[in-house]
Amino acid sequence: MTTSGYLMKGEGILPTSACIAAGVVFLALAVHSFFFATADELSRGTKVPPPLMDAKRMRPVVVVTIAWSALYYCFLMGQAASVFWVHKILREGGGSKKDESARPLKSISFAEVKYGSQVRQNTGLILTMDRSVGNMLEQTPPFLISLWLHALMASADDAARLGWAWLLLRASYPIAFAHPSMSQALWGVQRSIGISWVSFVTWPSYAIVWSLLIGAGRAAGVDW
Repeated sequence: MTTSGYLMKGEGILPTSACIAAGVVFLALAVHSFFFATADELSRGTKVPPPLMDAKRMRPVVVVTIAWSALYYCFLMGQAASVFWVHKILREGGGSKKDESARPLKSISFAEVKYGSQVRQNTGLILTMDRSVGNMLEQTPPFLISLWLHALMASADDAARLGWAWLLLRASYPIAFAHPSMSQALWGVQRSIGISWVSFVTWPSYAIVWSLLIGAGRAAGVDW
């Protein structure tokens, strides 16, 4: 099966297109924020009413929040698209002809692929996207809370910088999850050291969240 054939026949074209579109929005926001963002009008001495001044101050964090939404929908649509891909592969017997498991399964239904535990457990693409969405949902409440607490109590600019670091780590989660644990091939030792690449996403993400929270607490006068 080829990607073009998958798209031409229309299976999963909507979630696939939505996934790509949301990913493009996320990347566009990131590139614009890092390389093309202009100085705020307030820094040029433009006279604006106080409420608008507060809104302008929060602009960097608003952009981060919009980017979070784009990345979330990218993962969500990718999760849906992965089921269409795998369903088509199983029906058409994609993969090596020598592999018995690659024989066409004409009778397998879309629901079996989407909700059948056996199929999901044995299919890396679906599991990867399931965990990408699930882990993002698990980590999002403390992230958004800490992001906005820091922006409101301390610095919106600092909150945005840390927020972008969190989002870029989160964007790499599917790749890290799909990669095997670190092994002797990387470290030159005789056995696996048992550390997953996901650790390089999750632990720095925890550190960012706690940095945001501690900064907000200090700005509020919390005695640490």
